[in-house]
Amino acid sequence: MKKKLILTLFVLSIVLAGLHILLFWGGSGNVIDIIQGNMSPSIELKDREVSFTGGSASDTIYITASIDTSKPVMKVLPEYLSFTLDTSQLVGGKWWNPKADKVETGSGTKHAPVFDFNRENLDILVSGLTPAYLRIGGSEADKVYYDLSDNRDYADKKDVPEGYHQTMTRKQWDNLNEFVKRNNLKFAFTLNSGPSARTETKKWNPENAEALMKYSREKQYEIDVFELGNEHNLFWYIYGLSNIVSTDQYQEDIRQLKGLTSKYYPHAHVGSQGSAIWPVLGELLGAFFGFYNGMIEKSGKDVDVIAWHYYPQQSRRGPFASRKAHPARLLDPENLDEAARWASVFTELRNKHAPGKGIWLGETGNAQFGGEPGVSDVYIAGLWWLDQLGLLAVNGVEAVFRQTLAGMNYGMMDPDTLELNPDYWNSLLWKKLMGTNVYSVSIKSEKNPKIRMYAHSNIDGSGVSALIINLDHQKKAAITFDTLNQKSGVLYQVTTPDILGKDVYLNGKKLELVNGKYLPPITGQRLSGEETSTVIVNPLSYTFIQF
Repeated sequence: MKKKLILTLFVLSIVLAGLHILLFWGGSGNVIDIIQGNMSPSIELKDREVSFTGGSASDTIYITASIDTSKPVMKVLPEYLSFTLDTSQLVGGKWWNPKADKVETGSGTKHAPVFDFNRENLDILVSGLTPAYLRIGGSEADKVYYDLSDNRDYADKKDVPEGYHQTMTRKQWDNLNEFVKRNNLKFAFTLNSGPSARTETKKWNPENAEALMKYSREKQYEIDVFELGNEHNLFWYIYGLSNIVSTDQYQEDIRQLKGLTSKYYPHAHVGSQGSAIWPVLGELLGAFFGFYNGMIEKSGKDVDVIAWHYYPQQSRRGPFASRKAHPARLLDPENLDEAARWASVFTELRNKHAPGKGIWLGETGNAQFGGEPGVSDVYIAGLWWLDQLGLLAVNGVEAVFRQTLAGMNYGMMDPDTLELNPDYWNSLLWKKLMGTNVYSVSIKSEKNPKIRMYAHSNIDGSGVSALIINLDHQKKAAITFDTLNQKSGVLYQVTTPDILGKDVYLNGKKLELVNGKYLPPITGQRLSGEETSTVIVNPLSYTFIQF
């Protein structure tokens, strides 16, 4: 009996070890992390109104900060903060249900309205986010046929060729490119690399892509980056095991694409597909279906940009969550730091196989599967967004693409009304203040503070801009700078009356459009040298200071 029990326990341990390898191959956590990620965080946000004034000395975290401006640790692109629109929005393809009232699989269960690019108000709002890339991508990118003979607003389902899910009309493509041109955006487009664009032997068929390039060249449309495919490491889930594309085949496909771009767009960059990286898990079932490692090893030298996709949590729409979205989930520094871990993974692979190539986070949002209502579209999400921007810049990422400019709960604005979410204002502040040179920051404190700090050159290159984020929901922080000989400064202090609301206040004044249409001036509070020596950052708030 004892031997039988021992044998049973041994077999069980082998099975559990196998399951762990299967689920967490290349990931950052284990079963305990999954369990914790689906429970409520230990942080209790009892009050939506955080006290941003007063408090005793015992309610203050004292910190000494050092910014090393002797040499930048990284130089990001001028378009570092960029944004996306989903291919679904371009063509009216499958996307997430705005109601978020049930679990959805694949690319979602509803058809997205075709996005209206021809709005003056939209152009005004986009002007505040330039310079930037607009990326058109997402799962539907690998299901679309380009019909350049059809000038209709929308293609009927009966007009979609066999094997494809949706048709992009010439008018849709023209509207998109005219939007890009008049807003002086750079443009990254994800070409179809799915089963509909492949032969029976799994080879990429470039015929439809070449027709698109030829037409675009004749129209003198500027396309800066061509990506080949979206999240190939999930093809087994989206299209089935029979439609998996090997990394060897992908290398051949990339070389075909380079031949096309050299013919039609010789100055354009070729970008890799962006592998989907889940928090805790990494690539889903990466032991069997992992793609990014082999792709970089084989194709890294042939592409100009190596991309990856990452969302730090999942919304209620998803069929499974490794880290379920919650208002307090991303107040945990360990959860935030996982993005830096993955940046280092891709940096190391790049350095080994493709030195000199750029690394882009080609798609990211507050929560996967369309974002979480009441979390991704409110003030508290800004602490994550600004932290991830600062964190990835100092960890070797050249550009970060926000999913989306407009649309679903993770969008920076409503796609129909253009009502602004807080992360639009956060992005606007970043664009106005943070330059391309990235500096090393160190902080010292007697306690283990939930204070995050990043520093860049000013946007005009003169001086330094620091971003300080206080993740603590109870204590304010007093930061003293010990390395800068600052003679004066400008303070941009961001707060809100409701951490789960949409109002954002800059130095006590609500940020809103002038006359409901025009961007307001972004002005800070002038400080003397003595006033800049110690900066107070209130609970659950963030502050920019320019020296």
